[in-house]
Amino acid sequence: MEQLISIVMPTYNRAHIISGAIRSILRQTYVNWELIVVDDQSIDHTEETIREWTNTDPRIHYVRNDRDKGPAGARNTGMLAAQGVYLAFLDSDDEWYPYHLTDSIKTLAMTKADISFALWVEQHGDISSYNFDNKVERHLLRLMRTRFETWNDEETIVFEKGLFEAFLSHTRNFFQLNTMVFRRELLDEVGLINEDFYLGEDTTYLLRFFDKYRIALQTKPHSVYRESPDSLYLFCDRWQLDPDTIHLNEEIYNKIEGLSFKSIKVREHIRDLVAQSDSISKKRKQLYYIDIGISSKYYTLSYLNRHDRKKALQYCHQSIRSKITIFNLFLFVKLLCSSKSGNVFLHKALNLW
Repeated sequence: MEQLISIVMPTYNRAHIISGAIRSILRQTYVNWELIVVDDQSIDHTEETIREWTNTDPRIHYVRNDRDKGPAGARNTGMLAAQGVYLAFLDSDDEWYPYHLTDSIKTLAMTKADISFALWVEQHGDISSYNFDNKVERHLLRLMRTRFETWNDEETIVFEKGLFEAFLSHTRNFFQLNTMVFRRELLDEVGLINEDFYLGEDTTYLLRFFDKYRIALQTKPHSVYRESPDSLYLFCDRWQLDPDTIHLNEEIYNKIEGLSFKSIKVREHIRDLVAQSDSISKKRKQLYYIDIGISSKYYTLSYLNRHDRKKALQYCHQSIRSKITIFNLFLFVKLLCSSKSGNVFLHKALNLW
């Protein structure tokens, strides 16, 4: 008999697209599931749309948060309401392939893993791309198959120790909350998602499982990740932004600044995890790269604020405190000498996100 899987779906103002995500759950070959849709105080017709689904399928449940908790809090509300033996997640603008739940449960049983993940396809408008078939990704997957245990003709890679360091070392990410399936009882040990992180809350949550549990990665796509125009990252085309004029668009600048602060907070959290870890063999190297990333964020904020010399100097000082580089030192000198700096050399270190 199939055991109950609780699927948690956070949503906010997704009336126009959430039905696609729900239909992908209805198409699952695994049928013993409950869907908990947690509405984080939408102001569109999201509730009416979901109510139509709850009226047609008793497995679908609607929960409305009594306060705005963000994506982390919405997922926590769903996990606390879950009744299943297993937990799974799906964002309201994404979709699963029909075999996702069936294959994930089979993989957990076959490998005796505690958690199952899988790869995904990205969709930008009408264009779909499978980014794990590129040269870099194929190379990293080969490395993991060499270093770690494999099952099912190497289609599944199983990790017990060393995953945290591999995650930090790789230039690509192979783990996504939308493909995660695990026993709900693990919540007693791992806890809920940190609601203080409004960006990267999913990544910081996954890291709690690395090197502590047996984890299986299925190296075929299980989901479609849609990059919606109103998503946290895609409020604009970053490649079309001019770093020298961003400050003139207050709305865009404020969003970039806010995202930068949130990203720095996540990186600092990961840095703390690395510093406290006993399982990382090249700790100094990992700390170095994290510091470079934090320094780069502050450097970008400094460069974008060159019109405000005082503010730019404050950000540049933060960048230098994180890690001294030729870029932030050069910018610091330029800021001290003049109120503006347009040297093309400085563009090379920018990191808008």
